[in-house]
Amino acid sequence: MATTDKRSPWQDEFNVPDIADLRMDLPVPAAELFDIARDFLNERDGVVESLRWYGDCWFWAVVYFLEGENTTEDDPVAIIVPAPDNLQIAAPLDQEFISQLNTRRMKRAIRDGLELASEPYSTQWAVWPVTARNMLDDVTILLTQRLNWLQGI
Repeated sequence: MATTDKRSPWQDEFNVPDIADLRMDLPVPAAELFDIARDFLNERDGVVESLRWYGDCWFWAVVYFLEGENTTEDDPVAIIVPAPDNLQIAAPLDQEFISQLNTRRMKRAIRDGLELASEPYSTQWAVWPVTARNMLDDVTILLTQRLNWLQGI
């Protein structure tokens, strides 16, 4: 008897999923956080949502770009990684932005995510697991600062 191993839409590189497909694989608490994160980013002026394949690390992710001539699709402001077992938000952060942050007032989990985008690591990507509403709220505060900084607000 042959069995078919149905691959998650999140991991299927050859079929572009839609948002509902990605949300479907998330457990209920993570799906609710996913919706809140998407609503937050989609409500920002000048922010555009897209889907993008990030390989075997993040598979399909919901990607957010700023509209305008100074940004490209290679330059997202944030992504939501809808991993069924580990919902994450990631953002590429440059040292100029990180250096102007007051990290002493940030919670440890936010600082830990920022450390990934700092020396000695060779990446600009800050990554945060989103396991609870309070964690998402803390990440959205930082993303608000980032978006305001990028948009000169």
